[in-house]
Amino acid sequence: MSRHSRSAFGTVRRVADLAIDRQVTFLAAAIAYYAFVSLVPALLLLVVVATAVFGETIAAQLVAATGDFLTPAGEEAVVLAVSSAGGRTGASLLGVGVLLWSTLKVFRGLDTAFVSLYGGDQTPGFLKQVADAASVVVGVGLGLGAMVAVGAFVAAANALPLVEVASVLALPVLLAVVFLPMYYLLPQPAVGVREALPGAAFAAVGWTLLQAGFQVYAAGAAQYQAYGVIGGILLLVTWLYLAAVVVVLGGVVNVVLADRGDGGDGRPYEREVGPAGLPNDAADRQLQQDRDRPTGMNGESDPDGDDGERPRGAPDVAALEAEVRELRSQLDEFEDDVERRTVDKPEVESELKRYVRSRMRRGHARGWGPYLVLLYGTVLTLAALTSLQGIYAVGAIVVLGLSTLGLYTIFVVVGIGLNLIETPGKALDYARRRGDD
Repeated sequence: MSRHSRSAFGTVRRVADLAIDRQVTFLAAAIAYYAFVSLVPALLLLVVVATAVFGETIAAQLVAATGDFLTPAGEEAVVLAVSSAGGRTGASLLGVGVLLWSTLKVFRGLDTAFVSLYGGDQTPGFLKQVADAASVVVGVGLGLGAMVAVGAFVAAANALPLVEVASVLALPVLLAVVFLPMYYLLPQPAVGVREALPGAAFAAVGWTLLQAGFQVYAAGAAQYQAYGVIGGILLLVTWLYLAAVVVVLGGVVNVVLADRGDGGDGRPYEREVGPAGLPNDAADRQLQQDRDRPTGMNGESDPDGDDGERPRGAPDVAALEAEVRELRSQLDEFEDDVERRTVDKPEVESELKRYVRSRMRRGHARGWGPYLVLLYGTVLTLAALTSLQGIYAVGAIVVLGLSTLGLYTIFVVVGIGLNLIETPGKALDYARRRGDD
């Protein structure tokens, strides 16, 4: 296999890899949906305007001209949609809004696809977006018009084979010129005309092949109307999807040929490299030079080397051993420091157990005795003042005061007793802490 064939195969493989990585088919599906939504109201508006300006005859001729590009069931559906004045009025009013919305969505889908392909992060301004949208709409519209015109001309000139061949050959050139503004204006950062030309040519050839296949199918679709209008709609949506795939693949071709974009992880999308870390063609040239030249005589210089400096010899083994010993010493010191800073699990568990036991002992009934005594004296005093009078009330208060003092004394004695009971436990905890230290 020659070098050129290997290079072509590598380019095709990189185009396929980048298309899969950027999910080209998913982007094309979104573009095809909005293109389908915009084509139907655009066709209806065209018929309405032609009827209002030129009369019913021109409108009938326009509908008949679409027969070369629609299945019979699809042509019948279009005729029924615009046959009545009410339908035309509704189409004109609703179609304008739907056409503007779907056209904007088509442009946004193309813009998103090109941003994804080129890896740009700069959003263009509003005026530039409007200008780009206008160029894309005009370009695609001219492309569809050119396809319809060439197809109608070829259908009318069946008796002249030379005219038919010339028309088919002229269609890709015309489509390439029409698509060129789209591949030139949409990429961010900006590209040159020569860089945008391969994608436009690829899309033009792809659309020509799709148009030819669509005409062949539409010519014989009258024999296979198994699904009626639904079949025509599915065929049109499929054609729009494939056309959108071709358009986005044209951008992929430009990215691969120009080595733009990124590889999906933020790094530039690079060419296929050879064994020397160079592109295949550069690696081949490098190998050819190395066959006939001594080492170091290929015209390249070492940017890290100094002029006049001879190559260094082998490193000193003794110095390396000293460095190894020093590194081991530093590693041992680091391990010791980590060991000192590391918490010992059994020690932590023991400390936690002692803390919990001490808190549990201290959590027993403590400090609530005086409050209970105060509550006892207050309640009984209020009861005596309420129930008794005169000397009886004074006597009751004296008795309650003495009993309250007695209760307080009892609680104080109980608290002292509890502290004495806890003294052995506290001494044991203190001894354990001293032992651990």
